[in-house]
Amino acid sequence: MVRWRYRAALAAALALAGGLVPAASAQPSATCGAAPLKGDRVALLIGNSAYNDWEWPSLKNAVNDIGYVCDAMAKAGISPRVVNNADKAGLDAALAKFADEAKGAKSVILYYAGHGFEYGGRNWLVPVEAPPATRRADVEKRYLSIEALVKRVVPPGAFTLLFVDACRTPDPVVRIEDADVAKGEAGSAPLGLLDIGQGAVFYSTAKGRPALDFAPVGSPVSPFAAAVVAELGIPGLEISDYFKVVSRDVYKRTYGMELGPQQPFHYGSWFDDYYLVAPPEVPASARSGPRLGAFAAPPGPPPIARGAAKPGALADISLDRLAIEDEPIIVADVLLHHPAAELIGLADGGDPLAQHLAGYMFSLGVGVKKDVPRARAYLEQSAAQGFPAGQQELAYLLLENDPTPADVKRAYDLYIASSNAGFSKAKTHLAYRLASGTFGPPDFVRSQALYAEAAEKGHPAAIFALTYFATTRDANLKRLRAIADAGNPEGSHWLCEAHFADKTLKDAIEDCGVGARAGFAGSRAILAWAYAKGDGVAADPKEAIFWAKLARDLPELRKDQRDLIAGIGE
Repeated sequence: MVRWRYRAALAAALALAGGLVPAASAQPSATCGAAPLKGDRVALLIGNSAYNDWEWPSLKNAVNDIGYVCDAMAKAGISPRVVNNADKAGLDAALAKFADEAKGAKSVILYYAGHGFEYGGRNWLVPVEAPPATRRADVEKRYLSIEALVKRVVPPGAFTLLFVDACRTPDPVVRIEDADVAKGEAGSAPLGLLDIGQGAVFYSTAKGRPALDFAPVGSPVSPFAAAVVAELGIPGLEISDYFKVVSRDVYKRTYGMELGPQQPFHYGSWFDDYYLVAPPEVPASARSGPRLGAFAAPPGPPPIARGAAKPGALADISLDRLAIEDEPIIVADVLLHHPAAELIGLADGGDPLAQHLAGYMFSLGVGVKKDVPRARAYLEQSAAQGFPAGQQELAYLLLENDPTPADVKRAYDLYIASSNAGFSKAKTHLAYRLASGTFGPPDFVRSQALYAEAAEKGHPAAIFALTYFATTRDANLKRLRAIADAGNPEGSHWLCEAHFADKTLKDAIEDCGVGARAGFAGSRAILAWAYAKGDGVAADPKEAIFWAKLARDLPELRKDQRDLIAGIGE
């Protein structure tokens, strides 16, 4: 995290960037993290700022970040312990005490802000008194292995969640004096993959990139810490969704900067849903009326006009936005400012948009506990009011839950109704289903026409689909490029997929990197294949294995893409 080097340039860039979202004011409690640990969710927060500015650049905001995160985690019911500006002996003593207190924990959160590096297949954090150069035999004496830290403090069977806010630039953070790099001996490198078992790792930035100290100018915390805390205020986000919204927040805060955008990066493996803030129990409100019997929805108000804004809590959620933007992002935006109970109250009061969002939330367990029957009840109500987004989401729910022939027929009718209302997302879904034969013999002509209609309204997946057709390829590659250049990594991801399909990967290898770092499974698989084959990038077996592993960790990876990277690192 050699963040000091970038401050002058960053300040100049930020002075011109008036549209960035400011970080919240950080006024952490002076006593946060000092109390004995309690409960089954505990956190160890380590911040190192006081490097001596001669051998090591100091990191002004690292300790600020820890205090800011500490207060947020304490409010979320996580018992924190703070260790600031520690030398190696101090860290060892703090770890021993923490490990003893955390023996009964079911999940352990570790957050580190400071300098770090990789050497000898392990990753190391840098105590404040450690030297910037050492010999191979002294690495373990002077620095703290992050892998060893995890083993020392996480009880067997506990879930591990590790946040690492450190620069990952190519510049050597620590020089290994007796490593003969010219003869092929490994020197130090940017922080790499950590093997932590059951859990997840969340880096503040991508490999090869800096971690910025502040955004915008004057912020007392890093953009990563600001986003971690802001999104921690949303109850009920499963950790994978939490990673997505934090990453998007950091990307937006730093997009357009001279050294930006900063792309957080995550990976991991876990079997059960994990929440930093548990989803609330939200009973139906008193005004909701009787529960739906056999999913027969009650009559409601007339359909909402396309693009019309909603009053109050949903004022900025239009059909046009719903038609092209992913629901997790929209739901996160709503829940950041309004509790789930307020949204459910609107749904129970008959609001079709709130019913659509509630249906999505209950169907996947986003912001509330998963309840598929309740999800369907809300979607039935929304669809019955002619709300296109509700119709589309209900059709999707029917097809994804062991559909009967009657469900398939009903899903088709719902897609038709939503598509005829001009809802782009429904057009894309229907186009895909028509091409894949869900509703009978494949109909590619009708499918292409629907994709074209959705693409005209800006739906990225539809734009990508049109790159498969020779007559529409070039125009839609330009559309995807415009989306990517506007700061949306989804545009880069679809460019990666499109150029891979057309065997022109060299023209989009940078986009594959952006999409892979943003967490798109397809981009990760394609990047792994590219490094394995040397297509569009110099062959690098280590990088190929790195990205193949991360791609396989994502359940949404398609079978053809799993087949593509079969054998790489297995």
